Amino acid sequence: MRVIGIIGSPRKGMNTDVLVQAVLEGCERRGASIEGIYLNDLAIRPCQACRVQDGEGCWQRDGMDVVYDAFRQADGLVIGTPVYYSSVSSQIKLMIDRSYCLAKAVRLPSGKMVYQTMVPKRKKGVLICVAGGTLDVECIWAAFGGWAKEVNLEVTKRLFVSHAEDEGEPKDRKRLLDRLVRCGEDLSAAIEATAVAG
Repeated sequence: MRVIGIIGSPRKGMNTDVLVQAVLEGCERRGASIEGIYLNDLAIRPCQACRVQDGEGCWQRDGMDVVYDAFRQADGLVIGTPVYYSSVSSQIKLMIDRSYCLAKAVRLPSGKMVYQTMVPKRKKGVLICVAGGTLDVECIWAAFGGWAKEVNLEVTKRLFVSHAEDEGEPKDRKRLLDRLVRCGEDLSAAIEATAVAG
């Protein structure tokens, strides 16, 4: 079982990174092989709106290839983003936009057009959003809605963490980190259960 964390914050060792690592620790405790990908370390160019949605992948060869490999190989994903202007970070938005090529447009017999993922491996995942205050998080989760389908990801848990609470920085809250470790254990257990059932 392989679980990959994708960190959308430019700040290593800070809140988003530490919270993703806590979930990965829980996954590892349940026997998962884990690794982290820092999107900020990858040279990822923006989507060029070539409108190619044939499921063959992107023509650009850059740091996004590392992420495409993660989508194909992982059994689980842990995605973390800070919240900027009530949305995801620019690093996460680049990843989302560059995933457009991973689905194929298919016309149903009814004439309706749908998009079908070309990523063969089904994954389970956790989303973590870290904000400096309280806000309506539905707009943040919406950014991941269509994307999750196109990368063949079932989101099993969505976690919103705010700095506005009086408990200090999220990365320093032991109870929160313990909860995230348990979340990782639950993610690995869900992946194992799916593998047994399949």
